[in-house]
Amino acid sequence: MPTRPRPLLAVRLIGPTATVTTHAATIAAQLVAHYGRERVTCRTSTRTADYSGESRAYITITRKEPR
Repeated sequence: MPTRPRPLLAVRLIGPTATVTTHAATIAAQLVAHYGRERVTCRTSTRTADYSGESRAYITITRKEPR
């Protein structure tokens, strides 16, 4: 079974849903611009947090795999 490449960077945000959503989009855009859209893949996912009205967002930057 192939293994996933190790991420260059992983970020987790936890807080009020509106704040997390806004910051996750901004941070993801800045990271892709920094590392280069043609060289990295940026994945984001959002889940509910333990408290009402809060969310968790995960941002992962990995090198693009050759095709």
